[in-house]
Amino acid sequence: MFKLLIAILLSMLLTSSVMMPAHPSSSQLTGPVRSRLLAVAPEDSSVHFYAVSPSQGLFHSAVLEIGPQRRTFEWSGSADISTVPQLYYKDVNGDGIREAVVIITRASGTGVELQELHIVNAQTMEEYAVESAADAVSRRVQSVVELRDRNRQVHIAIAIDGANTYTMDPKTSAFYDDPAHFTKQLDFRSVVMYAADQPSLGATVSGSVSPTEFVGDLKLNYVYDHERFRVGAITFEASSPF
Repeated sequence: MFKLLIAILLSMLLTSSVMMPAHPSSSQLTGPVRSRLLAVAPEDSSVHFYAVSPSQGLFHSAVLEIGPQRRTFEWSGSADISTVPQLYYKDVNGDGIREAVVIITRASGTGVELQELHIVNAQTMEEYAVESAADAVSRRVQSVVELRDRNRQVHIAIAIDGANTYTMDPKTSAFYDDPAHFTKQLDFRSVVMYAADQPSLGATVSGSVSPTEFVGDLKLNYVYDHERFRVGAITFEASSPF
C-alpha cells in the first residue's frame, strides 16, 4: 500500500512539471516577438529595421539587423505607415563597404516635416557621427525679411557662410498671409528632410516667413570627413511663384 501511494505521488509531480509553462527569458521579452518590421533595405533584403513595442504610432527604441548582426538603438520616431523610417544599404563614405542609412520621421503634419539621419557601420554596428542639418543651417545661414512700399513689397536676403548670395523681391498674393505678420528672418525649423536615394547624401531645409508661407529651400550636401559626416555645400532654391 505504501509503495502504491509513493507511485501515485510521483506520477502527479511529473504530470504537473510537464504542464507548467516555462517562464520566458529576458531576451524573448525584448526580442523580435515584440518588435514590428518597418523597413527592408531595397539594396539587400537581409537588412531590416524593427520598431520595439511601438505604441500609438510611435516607437522609442529600434533594432537594426544587417544579416546575422543586430543591435538595439535608442532612436525615436513615427511608426505610421505614411511616415515609416526609410532604410538603405549603400556605400556613402566612399570606402567600398556599404553602410546602413536610416531616415526617421520625428514629426509630421501641416507645415511640419522633421526627420533625423542615422548611419551605421555594417561591420562594427557602431553609429557614425552625423552633423544635424538644422544645426548646420543655424550656424551658417543668415536671412533678413523686410517689408517695403508700405508693407506691399517683400524683400528677402539670404547669406550662406557670410556671403550675400540670394535676394528675392516676391509679389504677395491674397492667398498668402498678411505680410505685416511675416517674421523678420526666414524660419528654417519646420521642415528638415533627408535623402539617401541619390548618389550622395543630402538634406532639404525649407524656409518660411510664416507658419503657412514657405519661400524656398536650402539644399545641403553631406561629405565624409575625419570619421564623421558633415554638411558641405549649401545652396538656396526659391519657391515658385513666390
